[in-house]
Amino acid sequence: MTRRIAALATLTAAMCLTASCSILTPEPVTLETNSGPTFTGPPGSGKSPEQQAGEAALVKVNEYYTVLARLSADPAANPADLDNVAAGNFLQSTKRDITAHRIEANAGEIKVLKNTITRHNIPIDENGIPTPGTATIEMDVCLARTTDLLELGKPILTNTAWPDPAGWRVTADYTLPGTPCNAGLF
Repeated sequence: MTRRIAALATLTAAMCLTASCSILTPEPVTLETNSGPTFTGPPGSGKSPEQQAGEAALVKVNEYYTVLARLSADPAANPADLDNVAAGNFLQSTKRDITAHRIEANAGEIKVLKNTITRHNIPIDENGIPTPGTATIEMDVCLARTTDLLELGKPILTNTAWPDPAGWRVTADYTLPGTPCNAGLF
């Protein structure tokens, strides 16, 4: 009998708490934000300028190695395809190298397996907001070639149109053929 009374008392208390909670629940609160954006990079992004720069540079370095492999393998491919992924003196020397060594350097497909940003210079103001200028990223990349070779790449990318994420171009590549990936900062 005492168990039934205890169970009934517990049930009654639970019902009272439930009823009081629903009665005492405050109206929904409107979340207010400051009028300025928390970050003025690409719309809807909460990432730091450095994160955004790194991600955009990685996309471009992947494109660079894809174009490089295609140009190396296909003598009919136009070296001008490098214009969208490389820039400056490096672009011109890469075009010359590709034209001179296409058949013998047939690298096949090249993919970036891992990457580590080793240094960056991203123009931002004192509030961490991207400012126009030239941004630079240096990275170590682990390249996989179709010849079952993993190779260390050391590209440098520059964006003279920063903070435009489409402005990244490879401006140097200190890849030493045959250097294993474990020589990098992975």
